[in-house]
Amino acid sequence: MRHNGLIIVYTGEGKGKTTAALGLAFRAAGWGERIAIIQFIKGYKKTGEWQIVERIEEIDIYQTGDVEIRAIGKLGEKDKKSVRDALKLAKKIIKEQKHKIIILDEINNALNYDLVEAGEIIKLLREKPVEQTIVLTGRGAPKEVMEIADLVTEMKNLRHPFDNGIPAKKGIDY
Repeated sequence: MRHNGLIIVYTGEGKGKTTAALGLAFRAAGWGERIAIIQFIKGYKKTGEWQIVERIEEIDIYQTGDVEIRAIGKLGEKDKKSVRDALKLAKKIIKEQKHKIIILDEINNALNYDLVEAGEIIKLLREKPVEQTIVLTGRGAPKEVMEIADLVTEMKNLRHPFDNGIPAKKGIDY
């Protein structure tokens, strides 16, 4: 029996958006599904997920940004080109239909920074192959994206170690 894919959004100010998407990827890989992870606005490969994903045959991971892109005040033409390149890659991967799940990690942030237009993402989601699942992560998912999603989860920050001056921890935060 064939099932339709979903549109899943992980958003909010709390920790865990990428972590939830990666958990989904690992679960699907365990069942032999092919997954593509395209990281928008990330360019730091020394993360736990990057280290393990390179060893999992079912998961392909791509990055197009550089480390500084996370700070909105530093966004420039190079960053916009990186996001356009990532979106172009995402469209190609979706069209090829080799992957059952495509994770667009931090795409919501790219939308918030006006590096990509919501209309373009909506069109991409509406035209996706029926059996593919597309996962969008990042803070501040636009209303129009959430409206067409099948599943929207908002991560809410109740307490975070950063608030007490505790830095990011290897294996926990990256």
